[in-house]
Amino acid sequence: MHTTIGIDVSKATIQVAGAVDGKFIPAFKITHDGFGFNQLNTVILRFNAATDIVFEAIGVYSRLLKDFLETHNYPYTYLNPLTAKKQLEKLRANKNDLNNDKHLAETQAILKSAKS
Repeated sequence: MHTTIGIDVSKATIQVAGAVDGKFIPAFKITHDGFGFNQLNTVILRFNAATDIVFEAIGVYSRLLKDFLETHNYPYTYLNPLTAKKQLEKLRANKNDLNNDKHLAETQAILKSAKS
């Protein structure tokens, strides 16, 4: 079983989408705080250790997520916005924030970017 989790970070919320063996699980939104990170941790723990986690580096907002993942020793791919845009363009013509989480999960599953 291979699981990929794509995360789109904003100021107050985090949108999470995942795929298990290429089949998408329903996306969900969590708060950008300790309570939300506990929910994310529960989701990650449901899957195996081979989970690919990918998200865009968007300044201070993504640092909390990065710290959370490092504290729990979860490997992740931290993409700069230009790299994310280029990866997403391989799937579709226009980048928009509506489905960034899902599309980041798709590109990670296909391209297998290096983990941190």
